[in-house]
Amino acid sequence: MDKKQHILRLTPRQWQEWFAAHGEPSYRVDQVLDWLYRKMVADPGEMTNFSKELRRSLSQELDCKLPEMSGNVSDSGGTTSKYRLTLHDGAVIESVLMDQGGRYSFCVSTQAGCPLGCTFCATGRGGFVRDLFPEEITGQIVHLARICGAVGNVVFMGMGEPLLNTGALLPALEALVDPSRLALGLRRVTVSTAGIPDGIRQLARHGTPPGLALSLHSPFDAQRSDLMPVNRRYPLEEVLDACGEYAGLTGRTLMLEYVMLGGVNTSPEAARGLARIAARLGAKVNLIAFNSFEAADYAPPERGEVAAFRSILEKQGVLVIQRYRRGAGIGAGCGQLAGAGPK
Repeated sequence: MDKKQHILRLTPRQWQEWFAAHGEPSYRVDQVLDWLYRKMVADPGEMTNFSKELRRSLSQELDCKLPEMSGNVSDSGGTTSKYRLTLHDGAVIESVLMDQGGRYSFCVSTQAGCPLGCTFCATGRGGFVRDLFPEEITGQIVHLARICGAVGNVVFMGMGEPLLNTGALLPALEALVDPSRLALGLRRVTVSTAGIPDGIRQLARHGTPPGLALSLHSPFDAQRSDLMPVNRRYPLEEVLDACGEYAGLTGRTLMLEYVMLGGVNTSPEAARGLARIAARLGAKVNLIAFNSFEAADYAPPERGEVAAFRSILEKQGVLVIQRYRRGAGIGAGCGQLAGAGPK
């Protein structure tokens, strides 16, 4: 990779130092942050309130390239769009933009591919390429914000396991919530994890704790290990302990994500087990009907199967959210992103 520092990786303090070293006044910091994070312009050649000499220095000394938008597809209603981005080395990622009546949500990737191999997820089936850099994560947000004209809610639920790449996730989170950069409130940011206890604890103590969503998918260790091999390394009890610490330290209400696989994890016993975990953590439950993909080993649940499962949860006092199946027809639904790999 180019050894130059990336223009989106510099913090406000680093910008102060950079401009001071170039004999520029301190107000240049506000100007460059305005270009990068409000006008969404990363090309110094377009920064018209800078001198030609300053623009040349920025271009020569910093890496100013964003991930390249290399394809997109939208659903028939135009409310969900999937974007394919090619990175500097040819690795490919996918991001999703969802429009809910003018309220936008961005689904952002943190890795090219995924190393976890969850059996119901197309991303895991495709294998792992590499971790993303902070600017590749932030660059996705900049691209999507350009398209819709604003920074929407951001969910780190795209390709990869965010808490296996905290070295890039945490700086991206800082840029996202920094009032001088992307200025998004923490209440509008969610990180989804398959359950990496050390990563959960690190995120809790970082100072910018977003909403946390645990991809649970079974309340039973043996079944969860079959569905999610990561559970063999980090058993459910260890993961739940870390989640309990997160809720206690941050005061945030956790979300338990539960992909419903027809005839697999939808039994009354599973519903009652899920209800016990939700009560233990004070968590909400997000039910997600399985989104099929090529060569998938599972089928979506029947409507009655979902209704019966949800009824048991609600009778146990669990707050249940049932996710509308956005983007499933264009491969943009939960577990369907599979664009990673060499160009």
